[in-house]
Amino acid sequence: MSYNANDHLVKFHAARVFVDNESLSLARQRRQANRERLKKGLDSAKEPSPIEHVAQGSYAMSTMVQSESESSDIDDGVVFSREALKGSRGGDRTANDAKEMVRAAVASTDNFKTPPEVRGNCVRIYYADGFHVDMPVYRKYEENGTTYKELASTGSWKASAPEDITTWFNGQVTAKSPDDTNGRQMRRTVRLLKAWSKSRTSWSMPSGFILSVLVDEQYYYNQSWKDREDLALLGVMRGIRTRLFSNERVHRPVSPREEITRDSTLGRIRKLRDELEYAIDELSKIERADCDELMALKALKKLFFTDFFDGRIKEIEDGDGGDGGGKGGGGNGGGRGLAAVPTSPVKKQGGSGQYA
Repeated sequence: MSYNANDHLVKFHAARVFVDNESLSLARQRRQANRERLKKGLDSAKEPSPIEHVAQGSYAMSTMVQSESESSDIDDGVVFSREALKGSRGGDRTANDAKEMVRAAVASTDNFKTPPEVRGNCVRIYYADGFHVDMPVYRKYEENGTTYKELASTGSWKASAPEDITTWFNGQVTAKSPDDTNGRQMRRTVRLLKAWSKSRTSWSMPSGFILSVLVDEQYYYNQSWKDREDLALLGVMRGIRTRLFSNERVHRPVSPREEITRDSTLGRIRKLRDELEYAIDELSKIERADCDELMALKALKKLFFTDFFDGRIKEIEDGDGGDGGGKGGGGNGGGRGLAAVPTSPVKKQGGSGQYA
């Protein structure tokens, strides 16, 4: 008979993985400040004003996770009409020109220790505490009754509507999850997988966007997973590892369905696949006939490399069994690699054109 570790994993998610609204207040304040800087700088330079801003990525999808070693950022897309982004002779501005316009506007309104920078798929604004805001730049236009959005990418404009990923993900979460509480289980599984992937500072893992796509591929409506976060995470981990042995490439789930893995970063995919072997070995202990609470807690501790479960582990080992609720806290963590106990929202690598 297996051990049900659901309650322990739910408490870990709430305390060490989930990013609440209060934790995001600074990120939101800086996002708004940059919107205001941008508007002021554009007005001063007599450049066109944006027609909208689009929150995107893990913030919009509500899949941000905590991390000690990294700070929070929010991808904030800025959209201009294509007609407004015309040159003096009526031709379209290049993608690089549009990004430079946004960079110059933001930079002109404040003194930054590290100046804003044009990157491949965004303008990045840096802060001294490690926080940064990425501003992808889009143009919007209508043609034959259809509305199009294009991202200012490396050297060209590329079809890409920032809302499409969020709409896709939210739809998949609603359709597949066996519950409708606390963000729904598929979303929580993404958060837990991301938290695991960031649990060792020595690891270099795929982006949150790639992990979200892989979870979607391997997560399916399973009523037996209802109220069993442990079984859902274990099943998805197994599915992803098997999938990556047969195919290392990952593609966008919406148009344009281009590949989001690159030859230069396939090492991260292989790292994910290899580390999943050890993760599955640990978490699958809950399926053992002799698994009890202590064995399950030690497996979770090692899996997430955390001290969260140490309080309850000590209670059991000292003979104070209690009611199985678990207090967490204390201890030095454990498991493979270097410790990184999560305490603050995580930042992504950013600037890659993938926003999840």
